[in-house]
Amino acid sequence: MKILEIFGEVFEGKCGKVPCYNTVENWMKKLGLSVYENDRTPCRGGKYAVVVDESIFINSEKLLLLLGIPARHKGEPVKHEDVTVVGMKVGKAFDGDAIKQEIEEAAKKAGSNPEYIINDQAHNLTNGVAKSGIAQHIDISHAMGTILKKVYGKQADFVAFTKLLGEVRLQYHLTDKAYLLPPNMRTIARFMNMSSWVDWGQHMLHAYSILPKEKQEAYSFVPENKELLDELAVAVDAVRHVEEICKTKGFNIATCNECKHYIIRNVIGNANNRRAMLGIRMLDYFKKEEALLVDDVQNDNISSDIIESDYGIFKSKKSPNKLYGITPFVLLIPLYPKLVNKSVTDTFNFKERLVNVKLKDIDTWAAKNMSTNWVTERTKIFRKTI
Repeated sequence: MKILEIFGEVFEGKCGKVPCYNTVENWMKKLGLSVYENDRTPCRGGKYAVVVDESIFINSEKLLLLLGIPARHKGEPVKHEDVTVVGMKVGKAFDGDAIKQEIEEAAKKAGSNPEYIINDQAHNLTNGVAKSGIAQHIDISHAMGTILKKVYGKQADFVAFTKLLGEVRLQYHLTDKAYLLPPNMRTIARFMNMSSWVDWGQHMLHAYSILPKEKQEAYSFVPENKELLDELAVAVDAVRHVEEICKTKGFNIATCNECKHYIIRNVIGNANNRRAMLGIRMLDYFKKEEALLVDDVQNDNISSDIIESDYGIFKSKKSPNKLYGITPFVLLIPLYPKLVNKSVTDTFNFKERLVNVKLKDIDTWAAKNMSTNWVTERTKIFRKTI
């Protein structure tokens, strides 16, 4: 809004009256609803895949999102302009049957079934996809995180070291030792985000000899755990390497073999039993995913990063007041891919879409697809007491 106000001031009102925030938000909702209801055919009717995930919000309210993306990898990670929102549902919970139903409804509106569905291995998602009868790829990042958790999650040395990292952060964060502190370990998806503190550990090992004596004493636990940190560095490097291959080149017979050879050579070779188990589990993942490839030419997408990005964009734009829960502002998600690429916006008839969608259409859609807004209920209750 500030930008529009500045334009209005610079051009001395020649651009017309500056719209208020609510007007701009209503425009966004109208355009988003228009896209969601009328542009549901992914990849212009070509072969497509679906990425499915759910996100938790206030009061355990969940947004189930289904994104249509190209079935064949394009030689680069999926971009927002490649995405079509084919399904969007809000609810308290989604079991396998509910997810199967949403997949079927999305496929019906898209005009055909997706070739495969990518998910993060959550039980309800894999169950729902299995019931739909459509092939499913497990997102490589979530799969690698799960493998790391299974191999290291309950190991005594790993548990003790990560606990120590948390204690050190609390102990030193307001002292002159704070500039050397490890990065915070995430509560959610901790094993998918190990690389930051493992990299920190390697930097500390290399720099330890040049630290002042008091800093060496404070961080003496780092060289004491050198063997564990070196082992984790190999694990993290391997995960990073195979993810980069599959995300940038796609998942095909050639890249699968490239990843398996790397794992055998760098993870299993000359490894202790634990690291060897990590390599074996990684190989098992690639063998299962490879079974979905029908020939040497098929090159699939195997990452759900794009849906995580969509959720992140939505969360960054929506109201910080958690009482609102999920509102019609969620219509930003189907609209966003139309705004990030100039070639798309040039052919996007904004005026026609704004005219064709009424505010009551948004209310009707919200009544059918959204749950109760807590802020609205709060206002109603307080008004009764006045």
